[in-house]
Amino acid sequence: MKTFFNILQTLVGISNKIYPNEHFVINEKYTDEQYHIIYLMNSIFYTAKECKTQHTVSQNAFSKFTALNSILENTFYKNELKERLFYIFTRTQKYYYAFTRLAHIYRLKKHTYVVTDDLMMNNIQQYNKLTFILIENKSNFLFNINEIINIIETAIGNSPNFFPEPLSPLNPYNNQEFTIATLYNIYFQIKQLGHIIPLLFHCFFLQNFDKNSFFEQHEPLIREHAIKTYVFNSPYTVLYSSVISMLRHNEYTKKLSIHQNFPKKLLVDIFRPFLFHDYIIHYYIKRTSKVYNSINILYNK
Repeated sequence: MKTFFNILQTLVGISNKIYPNEHFVINEKYTDEQYHIIYLMNSIFYTAKECKTQHTVSQNAFSKFTALNSILENTFYKNELKERLFYIFTRTQKYYYAFTRLAHIYRLKKHTYVVTDDLMMNNIQQYNKLTFILIENKSNFLFNINEIINIIETAIGNSPNFFPEPLSPLNPYNNQEFTIATLYNIYFQIKQLGHIIPLLFHCFFLQNFDKNSFFEQHEPLIREHAIKTYVFNSPYTVLYSSVISMLRHNEYTKKLSIHQNFPKKLLVDIFRPFLFHDYIIHYYIKRTSKVYNSINILYNK
């Protein structure tokens, strides 16, 4: 934030820079424009301190635009001054992100590439559009974008026994948490590619990548995702007994006898869609419309 304040003061010609966490002294030589820029800085600083979110990126964005909006909606400000302050703010944002981008390029060139293969030991091309570059601890890690989505969704969709317990996504090579900035970069790279953003990851984004808020707001979605992943991704050897149990307890199929030599994989593959509804009935949130719909679908089919 200090860099942002530095650029803000430079654009209005304040040579002796001051910052909100330092002792605030009003200089009589300040112009009206400079005075209001200093007021804006202080408003940003104290709004950030009161912000409840622990994520620095969200905190900074919230405080900057809240402070700016308080000025733009203040009826005691002349429209001319509002337009001028808004113009200065937007130029500051532009320069700030240009410096951020420059720093990112510098780190890419300076730091060593410690991982250049995916988890299946396939080489990843640095300049491929599907490659995501993670900069961490003065090292560069290359990830295939689809692989990193799987890493994130596995973590936030963690549901032992179908009870959601989202985890923070980790870098698999050093077990360090992905920062919120990294998660935002991943999200917007997917968006820029024009790919459909996975629903679970999108909902995580809507909660500013706060796993507690994500759990509170999207528990049904997480649980359904866990059930679907288990039923459609587990090997047939794991699901065979569940399929047999489902057939035995369904009033329409309980008289059927599955021969022990009937191909187990074929049986499980045929009944995976039915097993999904059976699991929804038993493990989804009780007394919801989804459970009743699954009951109807399963018995009708």
